[in-house]
Amino acid sequence: MKRFFLALSLILSVTLAGAQPKSPDAAQKAIDKALVASQDAKKAQKVATWMSLGKAYTDAYDLPTNDIVRGTARADMKLIIGKQVILETRDITIGDAAYTVDVYRDKELYYVIVTKPAIEGDLLQNAADAYFKGLEVDTKGSKKDEINIRLEGLHEKMTMEAYANYMTGNFAKAAEMYEKAAKLKTRLGEKDETNYYYAGVMYALAGDRDNAIATYEFCIAEGNYQKGNVFSNLSNIYLAEGDNEKAKKVLEDGFALYPQSQGVLVGLINLYRSTGEDPQKLFDLLHAAQANEPTNASLYYVEGDVYKQLGDIESAEKYFRKATEIDPNYVFGILSVGILYYEHAVDLQTKANDEYDDAKYNALLKEMEKSLETAIEPFEQSFEMTDDPEIKAAIAEYLKNIYFRFRDRGDDYMANYNKYNDYLKNN
Repeated sequence: MKRFFLALSLILSVTLAGAQPKSPDAAQKAIDKALVASQDAKKAQKVATWMSLGKAYTDAYDLPTNDIVRGTARADMKLIIGKQVILETRDITIGDAAYTVDVYRDKELYYVIVTKPAIEGDLLQNAADAYFKGLEVDTKGSKKDEINIRLEGLHEKMTMEAYANYMTGNFAKAAEMYEKAAKLKTRLGEKDETNYYYAGVMYALAGDRDNAIATYEFCIAEGNYQKGNVFSNLSNIYLAEGDNEKAKKVLEDGFALYPQSQGVLVGLINLYRSTGEDPQKLFDLLHAAQANEPTNASLYYVEGDVYKQLGDIESAEKYFRKATEIDPNYVFGILSVGILYYEHAVDLQTKANDEYDDAKYNALLKEMEKSLETAIEPFEQSFEMTDDPEIKAAIAEYLKNIYFRFRDRGDDYMANYNKYNDYLKNN
């Protein structure tokens, strides 16, 4: 069944008081009237003047979607805006989802994309500027809370418009709106780390190298690492330009600050491999971090992960186990030992399937089964350690598969298969 969405409602979460314009002419007249008042020396000192101007801009922005409520069914929508003629209906696919799009004169309804604004201009930014001017003249703070609510509404509108443009491939516009939303929060004295990060992502997708780099560097300066993704994304820009030195510098800086980041870790390993550099640099960085935080189990987990990426299974197991030894509640260490050997078994199975020599095939299968057997103990230990239902279910799936493979070996194996299979059914 196809889904129908109003991806961008552009409706304030808090309804603003006062009548709203019914036509572009009425919206323009409201703006003009409010502008005239704001240019009067006496009226410009009144907070109500700037609130009226901010509302006029917001109303003009909302005009094409005034009758739309997010989540409304398509049939109901046609009744609500029945006087408006659908010019075209088409089906499109975004990602894995199918959408029906109704095209009107001034908008498309799937995610609401306003193709013809009621009034040209940067209405949301103009509204924000008016409200901030209102805060400036409101020396007693009598309207501070109300204005802040309206500014929060504008922030939501900017963010939703950014997302809608991203979904339809207009990355440049999406970047602009994400950045404006983030800057609005900054003017309120708050941080909007997520929207600043998304702005960088959108600039990169739009091919705007300079703004992407500037935005990512701003995020780094603000400590907004996004689990290390800012560093790996920034390095990808330099790698695409063939500047391996800058890419490496960014990744090494990121690794020093956020060694748990998979993106940074894998990026460094791949870069060292492609340039022929010694990955010992990674271990030097890790050991320095471990010296500063000797009880940080995740740092030993990362060292195990480096060895795993380099194909050193024995060393990987050693440091995965050490992570859980340092912190007996750190399930990811011992769990990763099970995953390490399970994935190794899968690789051996793949090699065996491609092998035509019977002796080599049988040897690979024997090695594969040994690797699966080795995975049982760490999986069962981690299953008992954790209370997290998602992690527990994932471990049960691994163990179910292993015991199913060995079910003919005896009653114990079959009993364990039933144990984990029943757990998955019941949970």
